[in-house]
Amino acid sequence: MLVIFAKLDIPARDRAGIEAIRRRHDDLHGGVEPHFTLVFPFAGVSVGEVLGHVQHIASEVEPIPFKLAKIAAVRDPLSPGAHLFFLPDEGAQQITDLHDRLYSDVLSTKLHPTAVYLPHVTVGRFGTFEDAEAAAASQAAVDIGGVLTAITIGDFDGHRVEELHEVLLGDH
Repeated sequence: MLVIFAKLDIPARDRAGIEAIRRRHDDLHGGVEPHFTLVFPFAGVSVGEVLGHVQHIASEVEPIPFKLAKIAAVRDPLSPGAHLFFLPDEGAQQITDLHDRLYSDVLSTKLHPTAVYLPHVTVGRFGTFEDAEAAAASQAAVDIGGVLTAITIGDFDGHRVEELHEVLLGDH
């Protein structure tokens, strides 16, 4: 399945901190680096069509500065599990706007009809919401600034992402 995401351009010490949390709490930590998912895994559209679509949108969007400043336990709407998210307080609207634009044209049928997008960086996956809440309560405050400079198209097998294409934002 294909997936579209934006890797975090952040300082090395912040990346190391996120990775330490992910090693403890996220079984997918070795399969993809920290990121904002922009289009969740999907099938039925060729890589070529997706690449053309992403290139068009990316050419019209400038790099997006963001600041991760919140920690939240969030219930998984499709399972009894839950996630631990880092949430942006700056850049959230621009990331949401990019997500919305990507779910147009060739990807318009791939958006789940009841999905509500919350821009986030997943740092943990848990079997229960209570476990996610406990992990959130045990974390120090988060204050990580960075920028999104590119959109990545990847092939996701359920455990690992193979990066296929990276498209720079604002690359006219």
